[in-house]
Parts: sequence; structure tokens; C-alpha cells
Amino acid sequence: MDNLTPSDLFSPSKARQQRAQAQDWAHIDSWLSYRYSGRSVPLFERNEETLKVLRELSMANERADEERAVIERVERETLKEIDEVQQHPNDKVLLQKLQSSLTPDGQQALESIASTSVILNTPTANPETLAHTLIHHTITTQNLSNQLAHIETLQAYLSKQNALLRTQLTALQTNPAFSTPSHLARQTTEQTRQTKNLRSKIREYEDKLSAMQSNPARNMTPGSKHIGSAEAIGEMLEQQKALDELRTQVEGLEREVGEFAGLPADREAARKEVARLEVVADEVRRRRDGLFEGLVGR
Repeated sequence: MDNLTPSDLFSPSKARQQRAQAQDWAHIDSWLSYRYSGRSVPLFERNEETLKVLRELSMANERADEERAVIERVERETLKEIDEVQQHPNDKVLLQKLQSSLTPDGQQALESIASTSVILNTPTANPETLAHTLIHHTITTQNLSNQLAHIETLQAYLSKQNALLRTQLTALQTNPAFSTPSHLARQTTEQTRQTKNLRSKIREYEDKLSAMQSNPARNMTPGSKHIGSAEAIGEMLEQQKALDELRTQVEGLEREVGEFAGLPADREAARKEVARLEVVADEVRRRRDGLFEGLVGR
């Protein structure tokens, strides 16, 4: 009940589900504590799949305990009957006479019914009861065989995927194509330094241009008294062009540096991050190809 969210408090179905899971975990913890001297499931293993498996295991264990108790009761009753036969020899003589009076086919049929009743653990030797019990066991055996075949197929698929992932991991760790270039750190440092220099120059030019535009008379010098002439205007246009080129160059460097912004400063850590991103890209590419093949198949 500790993992209930505020939205679950307004959802009766989710609240019931959480309560049911909490009750199941309480039953499982009690069962494990009784079976394994106080041990319980670790916190990181408490999920729905583990709960489902442990619930089925506990039910199977309880059924096995019940069957063992029935067998022990039958054995005690059998021993009691044997003791009673030994205490009443007349009954034993009567049983022997009854068996000797049966034909071979009748004796074989009686032994078959008795052995079948014992094997199927039925309370009576009624043929109809034996037939229903045998059908139930046959259905259960078939279901278990189908589940076992499904589990074996799933295990083979998981083993194949595990081997494939290990091969890909080995390739990522050993293939030089996925290794980080040795000059990456030096190149990043150099581009960062150039970006800082260009930013300072841009700010300097922008300050000069802003001062010239705000007070043209104050910035008038003897050499610039003809600032409205064509030569002065052409020079200003060239400066503006140079400023735009510097701005474009700074933006390009910022984009190049931004591509490495998410990488760690350490070279080995950056190499592992690049390898991980390559794996993610391959996974997305395979998913895209699978979706495309599914669309083509339709």
C-alpha cells in the first residue's frame, strides 16, 4: 500500500488491485518466513512477475502438502486395516475365499480397478468416478506439456537474443570505429577558445556600432567629417559585412561545440557514451525497418 499515488485514491479499481497485491505479498512473506526461517523477498525483486511466480509456487506447495497428507492418511488407514485383518483371521479367510471364487478375468479386473483407484487417489472405485478423474488428469497433463513447450521455446529465443547482445557488446568494445577520436578533447577545447574570442570581438564591434549610431556628432573626427560620403558608407558596409561573417562563424562553432555538449569530459566516459548512443541508434533503426517490413507485408 506504500506505492499508492494520489490518483489511485480516486480510482476504486486501482485501490482494490493494490490491496489485493498487498494481501498476496503478506501471504507470500508469511509462507517464505515459515519455509526459510524468516527470510523474505528483497525489495528490488518485488514486482508483479515475481509475485505471480511465488503465488503459483505457494499454491503448488500447498497442493503437494495436501496430497502428502492424504497419502499419509491412506497409509495409516491401510496399516490399521491390516492390523484389523490380522486381529480377525475369519475376515482374512473370507477374503481369500472371495478371491479364490473369482475367475482370472474377474480377479484381473478387480486388481486393475483397485490399482487405478489408488494411483488416481480417488475415494471410491466407482468406474464413473475413475473415468472423470482420469480425464481431468489427462487434460492437466496436456496443459502442462503445452506450457513446458512454450517455456522451452521462450528460453531458446532468450538464449539466442542474449548471445546476439553479447556479440554486439563485444563489437562495440573492440571495434575501433566506435572509439572516441584521440583529438576530440583538444579540438573541443580549441573550438571553445575560438568561440570565446569571437564573442568578445562581436561585443566590441556591437558596442562601437551602437555608440556611433546613438551619437554621430560626438564620434565625428577630423578624418570622418565626410562620414555621409560614399566612401564612408562603403567602409561601414564592409565592417557590417565582416561583423556578419564573424557572427555566422561564431554560430557555426557554437553548433559544433553543442554536438559534444552532452559528452563527459573524460575520454573513456565519452567513448562509452558514444558507443551507447550508437547502440540506441541501431535499435531505433532496426525498429524502423521492422515497422516498414510490417507495412509492406500488409
